[in-house]
Amino acid sequence: MERPDPPAAGHVNRGDEFVGRISALLDTPVDARSVAEFLVAADAVGRDFGEVMAALSRAKDEDTADTAAKEAYLEFVTQVYPRVAPLIDALNKKLLAIDDFQPPADLATTWATMRDEVAVYAAANNDLLAQEAAYGQEYGEITGSLRIDLDGRQLTYSEAIALLEETDRDLRERVYRAIEAAKQASRPQLDALFAKLLALRSRIAQNAGCATYRDYAWRSLHRHEYTPGDTLTMHAAVEAEVVPRLRELTARRAARLGLAALKPWDLDVDVAARQPLKPFETVPELIAGMKRMLHRLDPELVDHFELLQGGWMNLEPSPNKVPGLGYQGYFPKSRRPYIYYSVVGTNDDLLTMIHEAGHAFHTIRTQDAWPLMSHMSDRAEMNELASQGLELLTLPFLERERGGFYDAADARRSQASLLVRALRLLVAASRFDALQHWLYDRPVEAAPPTIAEIDAKWLEIWQRFDVGVDYQSVEEARKKSWQIVHVFLMPFYYLEYAIAYLGALQLWERVLEDPAAALAGYKTALALGSTRPLDELYRAAGIEFTFDRGTIARLSALVMRELGDEV
Repeated sequence: MERPDPPAAGHVNRGDEFVGRISALLDTPVDARSVAEFLVAADAVGRDFGEVMAALSRAKDEDTADTAAKEAYLEFVTQVYPRVAPLIDALNKKLLAIDDFQPPADLATTWATMRDEVAVYAAANNDLLAQEAAYGQEYGEITGSLRIDLDGRQLTYSEAIALLEETDRDLRERVYRAIEAAKQASRPQLDALFAKLLALRSRIAQNAGCATYRDYAWRSLHRHEYTPGDTLTMHAAVEAEVVPRLRELTARRAARLGLAALKPWDLDVDVAARQPLKPFETVPELIAGMKRMLHRLDPELVDHFELLQGGWMNLEPSPNKVPGLGYQGYFPKSRRPYIYYSVVGTNDDLLTMIHEAGHAFHTIRTQDAWPLMSHMSDRAEMNELASQGLELLTLPFLERERGGFYDAADARRSQASLLVRALRLLVAASRFDALQHWLYDRPVEAAPPTIAEIDAKWLEIWQRFDVGVDYQSVEEARKKSWQIVHVFLMPFYYLEYAIAYLGALQLWERVLEDPAAALAGYKTALALGSTRPLDELYRAAGIEFTFDRGTIARLSALVMRELGDEV
């Protein structure tokens, strides 16, 4: 199936159609005997709505300078969404009010999700949520205009980042400073935008009857398995168990590079002065290599990967793509996942492509197993396990002799980079999550913090999780490193990466003992979608949903053992 053409500006305001179709559903009698038929009808409307939204999002992300794509997206989120949102709330209430109906096991979490959505819905927020989406478009425009000027050349963000792996330290420093100079130009705009987002989110939470925006976000994210206090405890465990190990790796890296102090431009270069890993040169080479590797892991996964062919991936770098952004989207009517990223041939590009393929396989396995969109997973803790789990499952297949991209020595380098990335992510997730607790755990009536206060708090949090990298002379870069897409557009969405890596590392423990059982558990869990609670999904994969200190200590120690002297 070829990708559908994106809806054009002036033709996306299908508000009358969607309002009419949902209104017809609201007028349709439904009882316990007719729920299944009713859900199929509602699913058809949801697929059409989701298809339009996916196409519009794709078009504006693929070219942030495309005015028509921007206008089409904004038209939909500001004119159609506010009309549809109250009808969706009424539809949820209609389903929840059915007499003598207990949802079957595969829809129990769907009903719980509907209860959450009804609890946080407020008609006064429809326009505010549309405005929040419009601010998201503004963020994409600001960051999408990033250009890096280096030694008379203009580079995309992806091209510049790749140069931080070069063995020439002077070059790496120039690259780092060039990236920061480009970012510095947009920071005042991002500061102003974030101040507007903070004020807006306070209003949204207040309208929903929540005491804090954190309360609102927690319910909106359907987090019933753990509390804010549990995540604060996780931060402390990461501080106690992971930070010291990363400080050890930092000191080891500095010593092997012959440096008194490790700078931020020294984090990705090979410690043995080997040239950067170059697993592929072109996108077709990447795709062919992915197929070889996946075939050795499990031929069924190659069949899944084939569904991304025919225009369902956008991987070529472009000056107007959002820098550093990679994601898997879903076109529900076409029943196709879609991968967006910008690859330039690095090892990190390969690992990211494996990550996004894991998301796509989750989508495909769930839709093949269950009929409704409501069966698809909406929990990031599970979605990220799908992607990060595949990163670990494919480690034994990085070597060319096993279908991959590298000789044995370079495969070990690639594996080491992933393991270090997992430890770094546990720390980064704790930092970003700690910042967001501070930002949003305050009364909605209180004035939001100023940008200067945010910068200061971020530096305080950084010091708490300091892993020994020297930022002297580039303090501004560290002070503003909180300005990432998740903090701006996806409040509280980052900790899930850490939770999922703890799950993925447990999966890797199983790979080391019984690869076939690990793969089977992974595939089983992915096919369950949202039909089970989060803890049951993890158990289906043969692992535990936990982030206690003992687990963090055990898994981080495993990583250190497997790294050996590679870094």
